[in-house]
Amino acid sequence: MAEPSKPTIVTSLLEAFGLTWDMYEEAIRSIPYGHWRTGDIDYLIPARLVYHVLETADFYSSEKPEGFSWGKRFNADPWDALPEQLPTKDEASEYHREVKDKIRTWLGGLDDSGMLSQETAFPWTGSTFLGRVLYLLVHYRQHLGEINAELRRRGLPRIEWRTFG
Repeated sequence: MAEPSKPTIVTSLLEAFGLTWDMYEEAIRSIPYGHWRTGDIDYLIPARLVYHVLETADFYSSEKPEGFSWGKRFNADPWDALPEQLPTKDEASEYHREVKDKIRTWLGGLDDSGMLSQETAFPWTGSTFLGRVLYLLVHYRQHLGEINAELRRRGLPRIEWRTFG
């Protein structure tokens, strides 16, 4: 019988990202179509926040910041886009799957020493590669909180918080 593999920093990070990704999948799936690309507060339109989070995750999981094309995916910057330019639920779901796969691949090739190596490409996120990954995870969760607050304000069910077990 094979020994179970020793847990790593990457294992723990991917578990935490997994919970967060599940919550975003629920958001994309469960926010009613009539609320997805609309809102009284432009900043808090769910499609805008989800698009911003996905694009930012795409950016921070890139090798370097130079050359990243903001707004390329949907031909509009998330913050400048008119509501009808924001991604549909299907488009957001597809981008979400792609970004998840990109992050899994990005992190999957690292060991603990790689996680603790110096961050040089995105130094504003922290001194180590782990700092960049945590910065991204916190960013995901920050905007999930905003989405839930807006859903509450609209009288809609909020996204269920996920835990292990």
